[in-house]
Amino acid sequence: MKLILKFLISVFFLLVVIIIYLSTVGIETTKFNKQIGSIMKGFHNDLEIELKEVKIILDPFNLELNAKTVGQKIKLKDKKIEIESIKTKIILDSLLNENFSLKNLDISTRSLEIENFISFARNIKNTPELYLFEKVLKKGHVIFDIKLEFDKQGIVKNNYKIKGLVKNAQLKLIKKYNLDKINLRFNFAKKIFEFKDLKLSLNNTFLSSEKILIKNID
Repeated sequence: MKLILKFLISVFFLLVVIIIYLSTVGIETTKFNKQIGSIMKGFHNDLEIELKEVKIILDPFNLELNAKTVGQKIKLKDKKIEIESIKTKIILDSLLNENFSLKNLDISTRSLEIENFISFARNIKNTPELYLFEKVLKKGHVIFDIKLEFDKQGIVKNNYKIKGLVKNAQLKLIKKYNLDKINLRFNFAKKIFEFKDLKLSLNNTFLSSEKILIKNID
């Protein structure tokens, strides 16, 4: 009886040590790379992500795994964009049921040339708005964070959030007007577009605005 009790106590302490280690230090693995890549292809069949090792941290209270990878690239045909980090939560229950499921997906980019980013975006979904932007935007950089949430079927919810900033952009609308030195922060959600700390030069006249809010009512 004492031997069984000692064995159970040893197993219990071993499990505690493992849980503490996974919750604080974590592990690096490539086990989930294929699944994450498959989810990215759900946005576009030709979309690929270069993944190395993913850092996994256990969240024992919410029964989730927090996964993070840094310094990656997303490719689409001959276009690439640099990624600062990708974060996601993996539901433990979905792993036990052999039904891999992400709770969310957060993507943060590095500083990207606006022209290259719009060209990349047009390969995913070519809209008239993106075509127009590609024609009138002449330079500048953009950094942004995308936050997505998934339902139990793995479909992206409509509560997405996109935030970021634009640095030193230039617009060529018509020859008479020249907009350059455009700097701003933005927050996009469904039907809401918010611009903050807007600063620009219109024909060498400095203009600024603390906040511009655009709502898509219909």
